[in-house]
Order: sequence, then structure tokens, then C-alpha cells
Amino acid sequence: MLTRKYIFILGLIAVVTMLTACSGNPNPYPTGATPIPTLIPATMPPSEVLAEATPEPVEVSYPAGEPSAANGQALYNEHCAECHGEDGTGVVPNARDFSDADYRRGKTPVDFYLDITEGHGGAGAGADMPAFGTELTSDQRWDVVYYVWRFAAPDESLIAGQAIYMENCVDCHGPTGRSMILGAADFSDQQFMSNLPSSDLFVAVTQGKDSMPAWQSRLSQDERWSVVDFIRAFTYDPVLPVPEAEAGEEGEAAEETVAFVPEMPEEPEKPECDASYLSQSDPFAWDDAEAIAAGQELYDEYCSRCHGDDGRGVADLDYVPTDLTNPAVQTLLRENGGEYLCRVAEGLNDMPGFKRQMDEMQMWQVLTFVGTLGDE
Repeated sequence: MLTRKYIFILGLIAVVTMLTACSGNPNPYPTGATPIPTLIPATMPPSEVLAEATPEPVEVSYPAGEPSAANGQALYNEHCAECHGEDGTGVVPNARDFSDADYRRGKTPVDFYLDITEGHGGAGAGADMPAFGTELTSDQRWDVVYYVWRFAAPDESLIAGQAIYMENCVDCHGPTGRSMILGAADFSDQQFMSNLPSSDLFVAVTQGKDSMPAWQSRLSQDERWSVVDFIRAFTYDPVLPVPEAEAGEEGEAAEETVAFVPEMPEEPEKPECDASYLSQSDPFAWDDAEAIAAGQELYDEYCSRCHGDDGRGVADLDYVPTDLTNPAVQTLLRENGGEYLCRVAEGLNDMPGFKRQMDEMQMWQVLTFVGTLGDE
């Protein structure tokens, strides 16, 4: 009996406690407006807030002509050498080392242009660099960009890259980088190249891109980087004054300086290739024995005198014929056969056209035979 009484009393206490708790304000949140510091104050016009939060973007003014590394050298020595050193390696804390090839290969010329224009603040390499946007004209800043670029693109690399390019790339991209075939990149396009890091060019050369074959197995890593350095030279004048040869110790000859001298032949004229050519593809299979045999006879009659029996070109001519065994030529022949049909029909540069000597089927037979030269 007593136990039931205690249970009743405890239950009553619990009910009273619950009622007391519910008798207050049922809303657990604070009354009134709760300020949220991230919101724009209503008293401040949105335009002012955006002006403070978003810096004005710097407009990139691309050069109308070729920037000059030589012109940039004088400007660099006047405005930049005090911090970065005459050799670009940096002489004050946080000054960027421009001879660091790995750093430069991941950047674009536009990145350097913006750094020179806006300067740098904050911490890390490049901190506390003043802006030169008002002190130097846009063209002067581009001159400095490409002089700085040369710290990690020495003459030896450009010389090696030029030789490799002229041997392997010129047939498609042209002697001035303007491209000779449909779809090949135009390396003389300032805006395109100024926004392209060297690392992207290196990947394209290494792995191939679209109709361009991969060169990883044909060129060493250093050779590929040299080609990339040379390709960049289609958008600026990389030639620098040759420093005076330094005399050696007594009795030794002065050290000879190797300087890059660009070899820029005249741009060859392209044949008029309209859709009647470009829309076509080889009607023969690449392993069609009859077409290959017929094509070889025609090749021996019309083509071997310049291109040689093996397709590599005859050495004693006044011009350099296309090396038909070149992997890039072989790839493009299969993917853009109509372009090569046009070349055979209309001619190209020093090569005459053969549309009066052969009909289209015969020209396709020649091209089918040419497709076998890359197998040797």
C-alpha cells in the first residue's frame, strides 16, 4: 500500500515538471533578427562590395609584331637584374630563378606578362616584386618576357631543336611554323602560343595529337624539349648579342661561344586544295598488291628522280624533297589522303604537278605504293 503511494507521488512530480517546462516560450531560437556576417549590409550598395571583393582584371595586349629578346635584355638589365641577377638566378630573397627549366615549362608567356604588369605581393618566390604596367609599354613588357624565357632556353637547345624540326616536322608545320596541311597547329599564332605552356607542347610531341604521330620512341626527352624550345621561337626573335669570347689561361685560345642563328626559309606556296581533293580517300586498300605494283611503276617513272628509290630523298638537289618514310608523313597520308592527292596533282613548292601525266586512279596507286615506304 505504501509502495503504491510512493509511485503515485513520483508520477505526479514528473507530470508537474513536464507542464512547467512547456509553460515557457516554445520557440527554442532567440527572438529578433540574428545578424549573419557574410551577408552584404543593406546600407552598402552592391557595386561597392563587388568592387572591393573582385579586383579589376588586367587586359592582355598581344604584340602586333615579333617581340625581341635582344631588346628585352637591355630593359631587363635596367629594371630587373638588381633583384633577379644578370643570369636570372635571383640575388635577393624570394626572387624567382628564371633558369629553372621545370618552373618555366609549366608557365605561359602570358603568365610572365601579367607578373611584369601587375607585380607580386604576399609570401613565397616572387613576393614584393613591383608592377611595371605603367613604367614599360606593352611591347617592352613582351620583350622582357621573351628575354626572361631565354634563361631556360639556351642557344644549344634552340640549335638542336631547329635541326630536329627541319628534319622531322617541317613537311607538315612548314619552315616558318604556319602549317602546310589541314589540321596542323599554327606555331606562328601569337595568341595561341602565348597561352600555351611548354609542358602542353611537350605532351603533344611525346604522345601525338590528332593526325600527328607520337615521337616518344623516336626522339629522346632532351630532343623533344629542344624541339619545343625551337617551336616557341616562331613567335619571337630569340637572337641575342654574342658575348665577347673569354680568354683562357696563358697560352690557351679564347673560349668560342655558340650562338643560335635561325634558319628561316621562305614560306612555300601551298597548292589550291578544294573539296574535290580534300573529300577523297584512297579507294585502294593499303595492302592491295596490284595497286602497289602499278603505283611503284609510276613512282619509278615520275617520283624517284627526286624522292629516291627508298623515298628518303636524293641528296644532290637544289632543294630538300619530302622524306616519304617520315612517320608523320605516313600517318597523314593515311588520315588525310586527299591532301596528298592534291599535292601530287597540283604540285607543291619545287615539286611539279602531275595531273596531266596521271589520272586520279593512277595518282592513288602511287600514294598506295608510297604508303609501303614507311614499313622499311
